[in-house]
Order: sequence, then structure tokens, then C-alpha cells
Amino acid sequence: MNATTLAGRPLHHPDNVLDLIEPWLETDRPAVVDPRIELSYRDLDTMSASMAAELIGRGVAVGDPVLVHARLSAWAVAAMLGVLRAGARYVAVDADFPAQRQQAMVAASGAAAALIEPGLARPAVGDSGDGSGSGSSAGGGDGGRGAATRRGPLAYTCFTSGSTGRPRAVTVPSAALAYSTAARLAYYAEPVTGFLLCSSISFDSSVAGIYWTLSCGGLLAIPSDRPADLAAMGRFADRYRCSHLLMVPSLYAVALAGGVGGSLGSLSTVVVAGEDCPPGLVARHFETVPGARLYNEYGPTECTVWSTVHHCVPADALGPRVPIGRPIPGTAVSVPSTGVGELSIGGPGVADGGIYRTGDLVSLRGDGALLFHGRIDHQLKLGGVRVERAEIEHAVMSFPAVTQAAVAIERIAGATQVGGRPRLVGFVVADGAIDRPALRRHLLARLPAVAVPARIEVVSSLPRQPNGKVDHRAIDRLAGQLPPVGGPPR
Repeated sequence: MNATTLAGRPLHHPDNVLDLIEPWLETDRPAVVDPRIELSYRDLDTMSASMAAELIGRGVAVGDPVLVHARLSAWAVAAMLGVLRAGARYVAVDADFPAQRQQAMVAASGAAAALIEPGLARPAVGDSGDGSGSGSSAGGGDGGRGAATRRGPLAYTCFTSGSTGRPRAVTVPSAALAYSTAARLAYYAEPVTGFLLCSSISFDSSVAGIYWTLSCGGLLAIPSDRPADLAAMGRFADRYRCSHLLMVPSLYAVALAGGVGGSLGSLSTVVVAGEDCPPGLVARHFETVPGARLYNEYGPTECTVWSTVHHCVPADALGPRVPIGRPIPGTAVSVPSTGVGELSIGGPGVADGGIYRTGDLVSLRGDGALLFHGRIDHQLKLGGVRVERAEIEHAVMSFPAVTQAAVAIERIAGATQVGGRPRLVGFVVADGAIDRPALRRHLLARLPAVAVPARIEVVSSLPRQPNGKVDHRAIDRLAGQLPPVGGPPR
């Protein structure tokens, strides 16, 4: 299959994101607010410089990993900056994650030093003994900004689940973070005045909001230490008149369906990212928050948060798929000239500096926009037909009354095969009654018959990962726990 290369316009960027942030640190503008504390940029300067000085004094070298063990909070933002200003790289471990997940991240980080938010227990940090800055001593002090700041080659390490389900480390260079942030400043015309941060500190979606906002001299508003606390999000949006929001599509859909949209009138920009964006969400957005522009971003963790973007329009709600758009400034992508094929990405945002093969399937729309078709490793072969799980979910979500959907592959011993193929189960959240025969007819008009779920279960909510994405492993387990139709529970 022939390939086509698409490239964003050239982009000049600094080598370190601190070059974009430090000019604001001498001002008294509000910088970060959470339910417990408000920090100005001058406060942020003092706190982060003190943390940097302490880390340097404890022997942390340029490029070393440092754990930031914290909740989603203003303190966590100061600690991240403190690590960067020490020339080190941070490894953010969200205190709200399950203990086993935290332990796996700590073990994989290789960190011998940690900054720990006051009130939290210290996690194990390696074999080198006491290399941990306490929350209280790292949180204050009057260290000078110039004396404390160093520039390091690496910015942060975060983790993806990988094909095995175990945390897999991705370390992002300082230049890649600076590039990714500068690309936001170049692409989005409207500067951030207030950003609703609703992403775990351990996921790279938080990177977008934190550095984009601080590079604009705007306010980071953190409604809660729980990213999915939508009631708190609505209160903060109203109180601080925030201009920007980034969420995974499925969580944004829950927010709009749950009545939070009435508090989002100050928003000028909404970004959805991290999952496939269904056309129905575009329609709901323009009905509920018509004054805000909607953007659909795409990008692997290995490419520093984002690689392509699409400015959504109401007509996107009428098509079968919402585009993931075109390359951001400075990035180039390789895509199939015809048909569906794997997407490859190159540019300053690629963490290892090479060409990254994403494992994601895309095609080119007639106008040159990229369309996402799911993961290679989520591809199913059903009755000789290759179908993506995402394609089935899209078809289910296009049915009236369905607001969320996930498709499971049933794997119960003795019942994994129905007619020689995996048994598919659809789980839906609905805002009304579901006419199952009508839904089946709806799906048969859009999917191969072998791809229509054998049964549909209505649930109150879908299981989610800590970053808000639908947890497909949990969905598969849930399917295995269903009782047989008309029979007792398994």
C-alpha cells in the first residue's frame, strides 16, 4: 500500500518549557487554585525554587528521576516545577491510584528521591535509603529562583499499560515537552485565562493543561483531587469563569448528560482527547455549550500528548466518524494513500527521536483529514470479516437514547464461541428505554451481521480506568459474570 506524508507547518520552539513559564513567575497573577489553597505565580516561584534547591542539596543529579507522590492538587503542580528546575525528571504517582498500581509505578521508576505531598504516606523509593524530601520541608522556604534553577535533558516519565497490562515507562525529553507546549501556543489562537484541570497527574493529559496554562500566565483551576468529580467541576467553572477544558470524550459526555453544561458558559475552548470521539458527542456539545469551540485531539503518550487535531463543526455530528484532523505544527505523519492502514508519526514530539509506529488504524478522508479506525490489537476477525471494537461501539452509540456504549468479548469457558466466533456483548448507558429489536435492526443496517452483539445489557455506568477512559478489560470480565439469558447467574 502506498503511503502519504502529511506535515504541519514548521515551528520554532525553546529547548525547555521553563523558558515559556519563568517570565510569569515574577508576577502576582493567580496561578493555581484547588479546594484547599490558592497560589500566585510568585508563590509558585517560591515553592518550586525551594523544592529544587532541596533536591539539588540532597544530591539529585541532572536527569535523575524524582517521584512526585501527590493528589491532583496545586501542591503537585509546584512539585513538578520544582523537579524540572532541579534539572531532574518527575515521575508523578497519583495517590488516588490503587495501591498495587502505585507500587508498580514506583518500582518501575528507578527513583531514589521523592517529593511527597503533606499528609500522604511515603512510598518505597528504591534501594538507596532515605532520598525523600518531606512534604513540609519541600513546600516552603525562600530559595532564590536563579540559584535553584537548572536545565535538564529530560522532563517526565509516565506509564502506559502496554500489551501486558503492566506499567510501561515512557520518558519524555525536555525539548519534546517544550515543543508540544509551543505547538499549542501556535495552533490555538485563544490564550488560556482559566483551565479546568480534570486529569490525573499520572496521565499525560494533565501535561497539556498544566504547561499550556502556565505558559499563558493563566489560572489552573483544580476542582477536586478526583478527576471525575463533575459536580466540583461545574462549581469551579462557574466560580473562576474558566476558558478552557480538556476531557476524555466519554467523561465529557457524562458531564453534558448530567446537567453540568449549564455551568460551562464561560468556556471558549473544549478539547476532547484520549478516546475516539463519537459523532453524537459533537451534537450534544453544540446543543449544550454552543459558545465554545470543540477540538478533537489525537496523540500517543510516546509522542508527547498530541500529534493531530481537528476543529469540530456541527456537520461532524452527521458523519460516521469524527476526524482526528491533521498534524500539529512541526509534526509529520505517514498514512495509507488509500484504504485503512497504520499511522506513523515523526517530529520533535516523538520521545525517542525516531519514527513512532502507533498501532492505530487510520484512513484519509476526501478533504485530507485523518479518520481513526481503532487499534490493530483490538481488531476482531468475525466470520472472516475484520472489525474493530470501536466500530461496533460507534454503531451502538448512534442509536437514539444510547449515551455511552462499550462492547465486551465474552470469555467464559465453554461459552466463548457462538457459531464458531467470539460472543460479543454490548453494555449501554441510556437516557430512556431501549427497544432491543429496533437496536438490532439499527446495527444490522450499519455492521456485518457477525459483528452485531449477541446481547445488549443496560447499565447505570461503565467501568473506567483512573484516567476516565472506558476499562475494556473490566467490561470483558463483566460479560463473563452475566447469567445466561433466562437462566440463573453463573
